[in-house]
Amino acid sequence: MMDKILEIVPYKGEHGIYIMNQQMNHSLMDKDMEFEGNANNLEQDNLAFTGMIDGTPIFAAGMKIIWNGVAEGWVLATKETLNHPLLVARAIKKDFARIAKENNINRVQTAVRANYTTGLKFAKWLGLQEEGLMRKFGFDGSDQYMYARLF
Repeated sequence: MMDKILEIVPYKGEHGIYIMNQQMNHSLMDKDMEFEGNANNLEQDNLAFTGMIDGTPIFAAGMKIIWNGVAEGWVLATKETLNHPLLVARAIKKDFARIAKENNINRVQTAVRANYTTGLKFAKWLGLQEEGLMRKFGFDGSDQYMYARLF
C-alpha cells in the first residue's frame, strides 16, 4: 500500500473550521470540541499552515503573535492524523523553528492539558521546555502545563 501524499498549504480559517468540526485526535480532547473559538482568528500571513490529504485538511499548526517577539503555538488535528502520525509530526517540526526565525519570534509558548500525555511528549519533542502547571487554566477548568521554546 502506498502512503498518501501530504500537501502543506497556507492556513485558512475554513481549514480550522473544518478541523474543529471533526472528532479530535484523542479522547482527552473531546472536551475541546465544545470550545467555540473562531478559527479565522488563527489566520496570519506566514505564521500558519495546513496539512491536506486528497484536498482535505487533516491538521493545521502555527503561531499567533501575542506581542512583539512572543507567539502562542497551536495545533488543530482530526482523527485522520492517527493514520499518519510520523508524517504529521515531521511536517509540524520542520516548519516550527523556521516560522519563528523568519518572523523574529524569540519565544513560542503553548499550553498543554496536564493529563494529555501525547501532547506533553509532543511539546518536548518540538524542543519546548516545561515552565509550570497552570491550575484551572483551560476554558473548561482543566489544569494545563505551560511549555515554551526560546530562539
